[in-house]
Amino acid sequence: MTEDLNLYIRLVYFALEKEKNNYFDKQDLTASQGDILLYLGYLNKRNKEASQKDIEKHFRLTNPTVTGLLNRLEEKAFVERKKRPEDGRTNLIHLTDKSLAMLKRSKLHKDEIERKLFHNFDESEQKLFISQLKKLLENLRNEETQ
Repeated sequence: MTEDLNLYIRLVYFALEKEKNNYFDKQDLTASQGDILLYLGYLNKRNKEASQKDIEKHFRLTNPTVTGLLNRLEEKAFVERKKRPEDGRTNLIHLTDKSLAMLKRSKLHKDEIERKLFHNFDESEQKLFISQLKKLLENLRNEETQ
């Protein structure tokens, strides 16, 4: 049974990644650029700001990689770099109106995907499934710390 579990989790993951990549491709974004915008959107909703260094840490990417991603996002008018007022050496990465609109559409797309995923689930089954996924993740994380 464990082999089937691993297989099906991987297949669902790949299907979700394909959906995400297709969505971002239609927005003239790579998956990596889209992931950065999703991260910045998450922070934005919580009234938090991010520097390039924060992005590097969060995604475990090198400075040159993040610089390239941000340069392309800036060229496409999805982000703006602004100096941190109290420390002019640090750039804060800000979403533009274009990226905020894209993130709003992305939320609608995500809701549609979730609707598809849970098509034959009632509300209690959905909650149970999410709860069980969280337990699986917790079990794996606990394994890492032992």
